Amino acid sequence: MLENWPYKLLALIIAMALWAFVVGQEKAEITVRVPVEITGLPQDLVLGNQVDSEVEVRLYGPQNLVRQVSTRPRVKQLDLAGLAAGDHIFQVLPEDLNLPPAVSVVRISPSRLRVSLAPRFSREAAVRPVIKGNPPAGYEVAEVTFTPPTVKVSGLEQELADLDWVWTVPLDVSRLKNNATLKAVLRPPAGRTIRLIPATVQAQINIRRQPAPEAAGPPAGKSGGANDQKAKAAEDAARR
Repeated sequence: MLENWPYKLLALIIAMALWAFVVGQEKAEITVRVPVEITGLPQDLVLGNQVDSEVEVRLYGPQNLVRQVSTRPRVKQLDLAGLAAGDHIFQVLPEDLNLPPAVSVVRISPSRLRVSLAPRFSREAAVRPVIKGNPPAGYEVAEVTFTPPTVKVSGLEQELADLDWVWTVPLDVSRLKNNATLKAVLRPPAGRTIRLIPATVQAQINIRRQPAPEAAGPPAGKSGGANDQKAKAAEDAARR
């Protein structure tokens, strides 16, 4: 029997190859998610709507090919360069996915992507500080100023309607005994399209010593010293 082992090994290899071939020819259906990437947004426009971040694609074909396709990164790009304000429709087509001929697309959802472009408005907003902690004992924050004192805020008109100032991230003053200049990062205001220019400013923090507490006067009904005694004696003499 040992002299036949090469034939048995060859038969096993052939059987495994046939099994792999048969499995590879079996059909499979699988769903893949394709990210949506927006490029070329004109500087004077903003996205007026929330565009889908991905599309679902249902694929059908030989199992091995379908699984290979599902692991390859694919992106659906929406190029907005040169577009004007208004609504624009982008179709998601099977040929956008660069699939092997044996793999077909069963369904794409959504198959149409709407992109609404609106004019970008801008205004100036004052910078305001958020202070974290307190200086060491005996010191206090006298003043905080910024360079520049205002920043340009841009976005959808309705998102800028009530925006008069922007806040910094917390500025830690807990160890400051002297004046200091810090880099202050600005906290983006609420709003999907808002952009800050610049996004950071310089904060000049002025520190001063706390004033000494004023001395309290003598308690009511108690003598205030020699002068008070002389005044009382003169008052008694005047009454006699």
